[in-house]
Amino acid sequence: MKKLLFLFSALLFISCSGDDDSSSNDTSINPPSWIQGVWLAEDSLELGIESGYEFTKDDFCTVINTYKMCNKASIDNFKNIPNGGANVYEEISDDRYFLEITQYTTTIEYEFIKVSSTIIKGIGSDVHLILQQ
Repeated sequence: MKKLLFLFSALLFISCSGDDDSSSNDTSINPPSWIQGVWLAEDSLELGIESGYEFTKDDFCTVINTYKMCNKASIDNFKNIPNGGANVYEEISDDRYFLEITQYTTTIEYEFIKVSSTIIKGIGSDVHLILQQ
Protein backbone atom coordinates (compact mmCIF):
# COMPACT_ATOMS: atom_id res chain seq x y z
CA MET A 1 0.00 0.00 0.00
CA LYS A 2 2.87 2.37 0.85
CA LYS A 3 4.47 1.65 -2.54
CA LEU A 4 1.23 2.47 -4.33
CA LEU A 5 0.85 5.75 -2.43
CA PHE A 6 4.47 6.67 -3.19
CA LEU A 7 4.04 5.89 -6.90
CA PHE A 8 0.84 7.97 -7.09
CA SER A 9 2.56 10.91 -5.33
CA ALA A 10 5.54 10.74 -7.67
CA LEU A 11 3.32 10.71 -10.77
CA LEU A 12 1.28 13.64 -9.46
CA PHE A 13 4.44 15.65 -8.72
CA ILE A 14 5.93 15.00 -12.17
CA SER A 15 2.74 15.84 -14.04
CA CYS A 16 2.13 19.07 -12.11
CA SER A 17 5.67 20.41 -12.40
CA GLY A 18 5.70 20.05 -16.19
CA ASP A 19 2.58 22.17 -16.67
CA ASP A 20 3.91 25.07 -14.61
CA ASP A 21 7.16 25.29 -16.56
CA SER A 22 5.57 25.35 -20.00
CA SER A 23 2.98 28.03 -19.22
CA SER A 24 5.42 30.39 -17.50
CA ASN A 25 7.76 30.59 -20.50
CA ASP A 26 5.29 32.05 -23.01
CA THR A 27 6.73 35.31 -24.26
CA SER A 28 5.04 35.74 -27.64
CA ILE A 29 2.41 38.39 -28.36
CA ASN A 30 -0.27 37.29 -30.84
CA PRO A 31 -3.03 39.91 -31.27
CA PRO A 32 -6.07 38.68 -33.21
CA SER A 33 -6.40 39.83 -36.82
CA TRP A 34 -9.46 42.00 -36.07
CA ILE A 35 -7.41 44.29 -33.82
CA GLN A 36 -4.26 44.56 -35.93
CA GLY A 37 -3.59 48.14 -37.03
CA VAL A 38 -3.15 51.57 -35.45
CA TRP A 39 -5.88 52.66 -33.02
CA LEU A 40 -5.93 56.24 -31.71
CA ALA A 41 -7.96 57.73 -28.86
CA GLU A 42 -10.95 59.66 -30.18
CA ASP A 43 -10.79 62.42 -27.53
CA SER A 44 -7.04 62.97 -28.07
CA LEU A 45 -7.50 63.30 -31.83
CA GLU A 46 -9.93 66.17 -31.20
CA LEU A 47 -7.06 67.94 -29.37
CA GLY A 48 -4.60 67.26 -32.19
CA ILE A 49 -2.72 64.55 -30.27
CA GLU A 50 -2.19 61.05 -31.64
CA SER A 51 -2.33 58.76 -28.63
CA GLY A 52 -3.17 55.07 -28.73
CA TYR A 53 -1.87 51.65 -29.70
CA GLU A 54 -0.51 49.71 -32.64
CA PHE A 55 -1.11 45.98 -32.91
CA THR A 56 0.87 43.86 -35.36
CA LYS A 57 0.77 40.09 -35.85
CA ASP A 58 3.48 39.66 -33.19
CA ASP A 59 3.78 42.90 -31.22
CA PHE A 60 1.88 45.49 -29.18
CA CYS A 61 3.02 49.13 -29.16
CA THR A 62 2.02 52.33 -27.39
CA VAL A 63 1.84 55.33 -29.72
CA ILE A 64 2.10 59.01 -28.75
CA ASN A 65 2.42 61.34 -31.75
CA THR A 66 5.62 60.25 -33.53
CA TYR A 67 6.92 58.15 -30.60
CA LYS A 68 6.22 54.40 -30.55
CA MET A 69 7.21 52.01 -27.74
CA CYS A 70 6.85 48.33 -28.62
CA ASN A 71 6.87 45.40 -26.21
CA LYS A 72 8.40 42.57 -28.26
CA ALA A 73 12.00 43.83 -28.01
CA SER A 74 11.65 44.60 -24.31
CA ILE A 75 10.22 41.14 -23.58
CA ASP A 76 13.08 39.53 -25.53
CA ASN A 77 15.56 41.38 -23.29
CA PHE A 78 13.85 40.26 -20.06
CA LYS A 79 12.91 36.66 -20.90
CA ASN A 80 16.29 35.11 -20.08
CA ILE A 81 16.79 36.81 -16.72
CA PRO A 82 16.84 34.24 -13.89
CA ASN A 83 14.19 34.61 -11.13
CA GLY A 84 12.21 37.16 -13.09
CA GLY A 85 12.22 37.29 -16.82
CA ALA A 86 9.13 37.92 -18.89
CA ASN A 87 5.76 36.33 -19.46
CA VAL A 88 2.81 37.08 -21.75
CA TYR A 89 -0.74 35.92 -21.09
CA GLU A 90 -3.53 36.50 -23.63
CA GLU A 91 -7.26 35.82 -23.89
CA ILE A 92 -8.61 36.16 -27.43
CA SER A 93 -12.15 36.01 -28.78
CA ASP A 94 -14.08 37.47 -31.72
CA ASP A 95 -14.74 40.72 -29.84
CA ARG A 96 -12.33 40.81 -26.87
CA TYR A 97 -8.57 40.91 -26.48
CA PHE A 98 -6.97 40.67 -23.04
CA LEU A 99 -3.19 41.02 -22.73
CA GLU A 100 -1.09 40.70 -19.60
CA ILE A 101 2.64 41.42 -19.87
CA THR A 102 5.00 40.67 -16.99
CA GLN A 103 8.57 41.94 -17.12
CA TYR A 104 10.70 41.05 -14.12
CA THR A 105 8.41 42.08 -11.22
CA THR A 106 6.00 44.41 -13.05
CA THR A 107 2.73 43.24 -14.62
CA ILE A 108 0.57 45.42 -16.86
CA GLU A 109 -2.88 44.39 -18.11
CA TYR A 110 -4.72 45.66 -21.18
CA GLU A 111 -8.23 44.78 -22.26
CA PHE A 112 -10.02 45.83 -25.43
CA ILE A 113 -13.58 45.22 -26.61
CA LYS A 114 -14.55 45.44 -30.27
CA VAL A 115 -17.42 47.92 -30.68
CA SER A 116 -17.38 47.85 -34.50
CA SER A 117 -14.85 47.14 -37.25
CA THR A 118 -13.41 50.67 -36.79
CA ILE A 119 -13.93 51.30 -33.04
CA ILE A 120 -12.59 49.48 -29.98
CA LYS A 121 -12.99 50.37 -26.33
CA GLY A 122 -10.18 50.19 -23.80
CA ILE A 123 -11.56 48.59 -20.64
CA GLY A 124 -10.44 50.29 -17.44
CA SER A 125 -9.67 53.55 -19.19
CA ASP A 126 -13.08 53.69 -20.89
CA VAL A 127 -11.43 55.27 -23.95
CA HIS A 128 -12.80 54.77 -27.45
CA LEU A 129 -10.10 54.11 -30.02
CA ILE A 130 -10.57 54.62 -33.74
CA LEU A 131 -8.83 52.54 -36.41
CA GLN A 132 -6.56 54.66 -38.59
CA GLN A 133 -6.44 53.80 -42.29
